[in-house]
Amino acid sequence: MKILVFTDSHGYNMGMAYAVDREKPDAVLHLGDHADDAQDLGRAFPGLVIISVRGNNDYGTDAPLFCVTTLGGVRMYLTHGHRERVYGGSCGIVAQRAREEGCALAFFGHTHRVQVERKDGVLVCNPGSISLPRGGPASYGRLTVENGQAQLLEILDEDGGLLRLDKITGR
Repeated sequence: MKILVFTDSHGYNMGMAYAVDREKPDAVLHLGDHADDAQDLGRAFPGLVIISVRGNNDYGTDAPLFCVTTLGGVRMYLTHGHRERVYGGSCGIVAQRAREEGCALAFFGHTHRVQVERKDGVLVCNPGSISLPRGGPASYGRLTVENGQAQLLEILDEDGGLLRLDKITGR
């Protein structure tokens, strides 16, 4: 199963649409700041599984502040991160919240910076921003799940070029 992870699109849907068209994912996760962009993506790609959460710049949306989802047998914690006190190079309390929810993987946004770290037994990832990056190119994540386990986490630039690769085992 191929899952694309976007955050902080801020109305720039073309980067997401190009990635979805190029990669043909099984699902998309959108981590807020313009949760409506996830709805637009759903209209452009009917039938695509899209799960989104609300960011600090999302108003009038029914997207939740966080969610726990299971895709391909892998349980994940999704949040924008502003309520979990993320900033700069810190994932705040995202790992703690994920662990409380029984998740070994957590995704967040808000900082517009790529960050991947293992903290307290949780792999925590911010795929950067697909539209307004800070400290690097526009980016998104690609998670590969096989046989009920997360196998590979890649951070890609807007054109699909590899920026970072993390092998995951037993998650």
